[in-house]
Amino acid sequence: MSKVRTAAEAVGLIQDGAMIAVNSSSGLCCPDAVLQALGARFDAEGAPRNLTSVHPIAAGDMFGTPGIDHIAKPGMLSRVIGGSYPSGPTNAAPPLVWQMILAEQN
Repeated sequence: MSKVRTAAEAVGLIQDGAMIAVNSSSGLCCPDAVLQALGARFDAEGAPRNLTSVHPIAAGDMFGTPGIDHIAKPGMLSRVIGGSYPSGPTNAAPPLVWQMILAEQN
């Protein structure tokens, strides 16, 4: 049996309350397709819920790679542990994850 999975198959294995690790350097090597599939699964199924996301460097950027913003949804994230967060031009709207953090929303 192959160990290779599509993004949708991989995120289908993530359970409520899981901790996920996202390794990227802003938009570089960001697993954007996987994060997009995870956000789409939550939109369709309402699961997984109450995830903890760990990322040492920003997962995504404000220049076209949404990254963690795909999963910045109330009920989906309960905790984000990050060394930095997406950033970009000061005249751009703050990323969704920043908005959730500032609103103390989970």
